[in-house]
Amino acid sequence: MRFAGLDLLAYGHFTDRRLAFTPGETDLHIVFGPNEAGKSTARRAVGDFLFGFPTQTDLNFVHAYNALRIGARIEAGEAEIEAIRKKGRKNTLLDAEGNAASRLEADLERQLAGADRAFFTRMFSLDHEGLRAGGETLAAADANADTALLSAGSGLADVLAEREALMAEADGLWSPNVSQNRRYYQAEARLKTADADIREHEVTVGDWQRRREAFETAETHYETLAERRRELNHQWRELERIRRVAQPARRYREIEAELSELGETPALDPAARPTLASARENIESARAAIASIQEQIARIDTEIETLTDDPALREAGESIEQLAEQRGQIAADRERIAEIEREQARLANALAHDRAELGGRDDNAEWPTAATLAQARRLATDQATRRQSLDHAARNLDAARDADTRLATEAQTLGAAAEISALEAWLTAAAREGDLEAELRNAQANVDRLDRDIERRLTALKPAVADSDTLATLDVPTRARVDEFETEITDASEARKRHQQRVDELTDEVERARDALARRRADEALPSAEALATTRVQRDACWQLVRRRYVEQRERDLFDDADTPKLDKATEKNPADAFERSSQAADELADARFDHAEAIAQDAERQRHLAEREQALEQATARRDEAKARLDGLRTEWTSLWFTTELEPASPSAMRDWLDRRDAVLDTRADRIDAQATRDDLAARIDAQRAHVAPQLVELGVDENQTAHASLAILIEHARQFVEREQRRRDERRRIERERSEHANRIDTLQNEHTQAETALADWQQRWRRALDELGLDTVLDAEAGQAALDVLDAGREHARQSRELAAEHADLVDRQSRFETRLAHVLAATGHTANDNEVAEQSVQRLSTALRDAQAQHQRLQTRAADRVAHRDKIAEHETTQAEAQRRIDTLCRQAGVADATALETVIDRAERRQALVNEHTATSQTLTDQGDGQPVKDLVAAAEASDLDSLREQIDALADQLADLDTELGPARDARNEARAQFEAIGGDDRAVTAAAERQTALADMQDAAERYLRVGTAALLLKWAGQRYAMDKQRPLIERGSALMNQLTGGSFERLTGEFDDRDELQIVGVRSDGSRVAPPGMSEGTRDQLYLALRIAAIEDYLERATPLPVVADDLFINFDDERAMAGLDVLAGLAEKTQVLFFTHHQHLRDMAAARLGDRVQSHEL
Repeated sequence: MRFAGLDLLAYGHFTDRRLAFTPGETDLHIVFGPNEAGKSTARRAVGDFLFGFPTQTDLNFVHAYNALRIGARIEAGEAEIEAIRKKGRKNTLLDAEGNAASRLEADLERQLAGADRAFFTRMFSLDHEGLRAGGETLAAADANADTALLSAGSGLADVLAEREALMAEADGLWSPNVSQNRRYYQAEARLKTADADIREHEVTVGDWQRRREAFETAETHYETLAERRRELNHQWRELERIRRVAQPARRYREIEAELSELGETPALDPAARPTLASARENIESARAAIASIQEQIARIDTEIETLTDDPALREAGESIEQLAEQRGQIAADRERIAEIEREQARLANALAHDRAELGGRDDNAEWPTAATLAQARRLATDQATRRQSLDHAARNLDAARDADTRLATEAQTLGAAAEISALEAWLTAAAREGDLEAELRNAQANVDRLDRDIERRLTALKPAVADSDTLATLDVPTRARVDEFETEITDASEARKRHQQRVDELTDEVERARDALARRRADEALPSAEALATTRVQRDACWQLVRRRYVEQRERDLFDDADTPKLDKATEKNPADAFERSSQAADELADARFDHAEAIAQDAERQRHLAEREQALEQATARRDEAKARLDGLRTEWTSLWFTTELEPASPSAMRDWLDRRDAVLDTRADRIDAQATRDDLAARIDAQRAHVAPQLVELGVDENQTAHASLAILIEHARQFVEREQRRRDERRRIERERSEHANRIDTLQNEHTQAETALADWQQRWRRALDELGLDTVLDAEAGQAALDVLDAGREHARQSRELAAEHADLVDRQSRFETRLAHVLAATGHTANDNEVAEQSVQRLSTALRDAQAQHQRLQTRAADRVAHRDKIAEHETTQAEAQRRIDTLCRQAGVADATALETVIDRAERRQALVNEHTATSQTLTDQGDGQPVKDLVAAAEASDLDSLREQIDALADQLADLDTELGPARDARNEARAQFEAIGGDDRAVTAAAERQTALADMQDAAERYLRVGTAALLLKWAGQRYAMDKQRPLIERGSALMNQLTGGSFERLTGEFDDRDELQIVGVRSDGSRVAPPGMSEGTRDQLYLALRIAAIEDYLERATPLPVVADDLFINFDDERAMAGLDVLAGLAEKTQVLFFTHHQHLRDMAAARLGDRVQSHEL
């Protein structure tokens, strides 16, 4: 089965994205996508199409749940399935029209052949994390070949961790070694504690009743004393409260009286006094501030009269500032004009010198342009290039002719070729055969290993057998018969143990019941029915004697009751007194039994329970004896079953393991026979190869002594060296012929180049003469002299250009200076100033700037002082407003107090403040009464204090304190007596601890049973997992290791030649890698990347093994080569390409270089797709 196409119609962030997987030479497809392109999403789509969407998915961030769709076209032989998978609970596979298609669902399930998502992911999905986990499993300390092969073959990378977890859980449940860290022994300890508590806390009814009555009496006495103390304490607290509030209550009344005297005082604001003081202060401070400001105004007026102003100069200020800014430029222009005039004189002299150098060139003649001069310079430079080209062509032509002569000499030296085609064919065939001698050594090592394995397994057999041949001839019972006996003996043994356990439990129960019954009877002394019956018989016998002696007045005769008990001599002597005593004793016993009817009934019930337990014990003992007899009989039959083998059998489980070990020995014996046959076949093939190649080597010149006793590998090496030597000579001849042909063509080309170089040099000479003529120079000048003349022309042209530029700059500077002087004259006229005769224009501008700054400063000061005068007037107005506002506040307070002036106002404020102080004290006193009055109303507290006799209050409090002290003295012993009675009552079991202990006992038994059952499940699971690994390794060890060896060699680039099995110190078979030098490396000694490659080799070998017997499914790989270098990554791609010849391989990656490397390495063997 393969995917011909995958359509991401509405899946994750994809919409209508289609991938077509057309097979090439192989069915390997690389799906490339950079980060966030959806590589992982596309990989998940394969599983979601095959097995349906999971119930919860995080791929609905673009498309809604009900809109998710994946389409695919699957090819399986001649059949083809084209369908769409939707998100849903049922009927999720649709046809092309979007209708539910149960037929397509059935076809797809048939192609999957029972594979589910978990199996597909485990078996056919390969990723970096899986390789890492598998490599760690191979390197684990407890890993062996069984674990490694099961992990790689099934895809269960964590099989070792799972087995260790099961074993750890089983060890935490139970082990033969007792430990309180194990659940079973923890529950057993609780069971023993509960049994001890049950024995300790059993109690009799009579003793319990007596101690309970003593406890109730002591508690009643204690509560009576405590209640009396509470009453006295209440009275003491009331008197103590009156004593505390007496003084605050008296002050409370005094404050109320003083407040009534101040009742007519007006209520003023508490801030009245500060307000009055503040207002008076504001009026005085405003008056002083106004006087100070008026003095400052007078000083300002005096200063204003001294200041002057120049409006005309200030109006021309902008023009003066512009002239001041230009002043520095005009001064620099004066210096520049002088400098230009000096430079013009120098340039005139230089031009005259240039014309003289050129032979008296006319002063009016135009200088050549820069382009003309540059063209002439390039032409002069070309002379050297033309001459170098001619010399280079000549040297190359001579070198090519010399090389052709040397190659001809080498060809003659090589001589004729030898015929090696037959030897090459033999080497190719030998390479296909592989390293037969290494295989022979491996085969011999395998035979030796199997011999050791057989010997080791025979040693482990208990009972022992001499050799494997004898073991094969033994007539042993069938496994079914052994299992049958194991079941029967186990059942019989369990039955015996179960019955013995029941006997032990019942024995304990009977002993406990007897002890409890004896203790209760001893404690309660209940009158028994037997004692009552005996007393009544005694009474009746006395009555018969009294009636016979005193009523009937006769002696005893034969007609009297023979069963009448014999009376003692005292009774015979005085039967009347004896009758009275016995009657009274019988009545007392009858009354006592009536009074203790409930206890007697309980005693009878316990006696009945004891009888039932004793009967159950007898029955359990009988069943135990029967089970033991059956177990002994089965063991006898089990021993006779092995009579013909002359072995002393162990238990059935041990003999079943013995049979397994016997089967393993016989399987190893069969493997040894096969290995010996393989070894012999390899030896014969090696001899045939040697007989074939040795004569050929001798014929080709190899010394016969070197081949007579040489190994096949040495013969192959001789043949390979001879073939390589002849191939090198053949390649050398071909190289010489190819190079001579190339040299002939090169000689022709170089001859043409030499002719072209001569022609180019002649053409240059003609163009050089024409250029000199155009420049007015002598045409006979060579290139070097022409270069010097060109330099003079260039210098003269540059001097003329500089002279023109300086003249233009001189005219501009003179014009700018004239404009500056004109503007200065206009400003002087407008401001009434004149220029001095002995100063230049720049100095006049500087003088005007100084005058302008003085005029502006005088004007600014005048404006500032005028503004200050206005601001002072505003402040005077503000202070006058403050005075008025302060006076208004004083008037308001006078109106509130009802007085006419501020002097009377102060008196009213004093009375108002006193009244407010009394109100505050009244409130505080009320709060004090509330705090010290235990929550009683203030009026009630004041009334109680006034109604009390405060003089005798102290004496009443002291009397109550004495009574409380006496009660405290009595309460201590009463409390101790109550606590002692309670302790005695609780010590005898007055609570439910015996019942609690019984419940805890049942809980402990349940926990023990649960731990035992859980141990059986978990321990069996761990053992089955180990057996599964061993069984899988027995079936798959050889094909997986053989195929894995080839893949490992390919993945590691030959670093590891093969894989093999080797026993470690624990006698466990380990998979190890063998290098080409024979050294062995176990997985823990490999690098992390190499362990990944080992696990990948075994996984692919397992997939190939599966494909040989089942319908192929596509393999999905995701960035496997993160820990691979480029060379091993390419080897990994080769391995995947080989796997793709058997089934489809979809390789997802986000590494561009991997895709490029695959395309370069595999070509048409790989198809590339991009998301």
